[in-house]
Amino acid sequence: MKHACMTRRRTARRITRRAALAALLGCAPALAACKGSGGPGAGTAGMPPPAVGSMVPQVTELTVDAVQSDRGGEGWQTTLTSERAGTAKLDILPTRAGPLVSLLPYYYSENDSDAALVALDPADGSLAWARLISLPDGAAPWWANYKSDVEDEVRKIAGRSDVVVSPDGRYASVIVRAYVSLTPGEHVSAVAVLDRASGRAVRTEEIRGLVLGQALTDDALVIQTSSLLHPGSETVIAGPDGSDGPGADDVVDTTSTLTAFPLADPQAPPTTGSTPLWLLGATRDSLLLGASRIDSACRTGDCLGYRVALATASGQVTGQIDGVYAVHPNGFLERFTGGETDDAALTAMARNAPASTANRDKESSWNRVWAGLGRELLDPASGATTDITGLTLSHDPTAGGWITICRRPAWSKGDKGPTYAPEMVGWMDAPGPVSTEPIMMLSHGGPQKDSSTFTVSLTRTPFTGRTG
Repeated sequence: MKHACMTRRRTARRITRRAALAALLGCAPALAACKGSGGPGAGTAGMPPPAVGSMVPQVTELTVDAVQSDRGGEGWQTTLTSERAGTAKLDILPTRAGPLVSLLPYYYSENDSDAALVALDPADGSLAWARLISLPDGAAPWWANYKSDVEDEVRKIAGRSDVVVSPDGRYASVIVRAYVSLTPGEHVSAVAVLDRASGRAVRTEEIRGLVLGQALTDDALVIQTSSLLHPGSETVIAGPDGSDGPGADDVVDTTSTLTAFPLADPQAPPTTGSTPLWLLGATRDSLLLGASRIDSACRTGDCLGYRVALATASGQVTGQIDGVYAVHPNGFLERFTGGETDDAALTAMARNAPASTANRDKESSWNRVWAGLGRELLDPASGATTDITGLTLSHDPTAGGWITICRRPAWSKGDKGPTYAPEMVGWMDAPGPVSTEPIMMLSHGGPQKDSSTFTVSLTRTPFTGRTG
């Protein structure tokens, strides 16, 4: 069977029903590299790629001013000032060792490629350490003039996993880009893995090829690269034929490479593998690979399910999970549980109201059908599950990790028609009973325009009597 950008040497037998439905509805991610200026051999006008080995990043101390405010025993607030804040994307990443603040460059920023990580003490919000991750010896990044049909797709790829943390909270990994070309195979990036407790650089590496994603298990950094704008397939799981394992004739041509860098021995050479699937995340010891680039949440009920594979760092599939429509940053999966029954409901609904036409602010027939389908939250590492039928989920940071927020879809009447106003149900830190007890949650504010100051707060947050 010929795929637009992949050739199989035998008939593909493991095409998921939901992935086929997504393709039918036009919901599969664009394969922009199959045509236009972004494909292999397109060439690059301008500066040639940097020499191999010349873009290993540097990790240095960063000066950050931190002022703590007394919250009367109800959490803390820290005001941070850094010249990086005014020109960076700011986010908070919870880890078991405490919160990390990431300050990442905007993609295609020709004036700034540096990234920064700031670690805070979870007990009182005091500054633990701050590090700058930059190209070597003050090297300036180079970006092609992206006025082409590949621009939007590359932006989506770049924004998904520029910084990640390991499931055990020991490591954080940051990517900065050194050379961005119209030819994806020419891209050059730099990646640094830091120890969360000390800020020490564990590994610093140069990466060749377009980075599609990165993930940390507890003992390895895995980078997915490609010479195309996708890993090679949107629908096919390449792996075991049931319990008898992979067959000798299961050969897939793909341009996606998985490179695993050991963390226990930073001097150990990396190992490589390949996959036609998207790298979505990781558990403590397995990668999460998907037949589609699945988002981290589906708040209003307009998502389709896909097959997700558990795999080794080399891409060898060890298990499969169907019907997944959201992959949380802690590795939890939201999935449909109705199998062919759910497929039939979605297919019937699609004839009259495709998912792509669902209004995110107003109730639609698609939203109602979707919300009523059987669904569960699954921890693939432990196998624990909990029923989430009738709910929508999201994730929010606490001082020691992610929690899952549960809401019940609801629409209120307004002057201009129905308005989406979900009812707050509660939270859980693992698949299981939902709690309505207040919990200490992290948030950030600022910086304002032309300011380099922002705040990070740990605040006692109630969950009863709330909407939104």
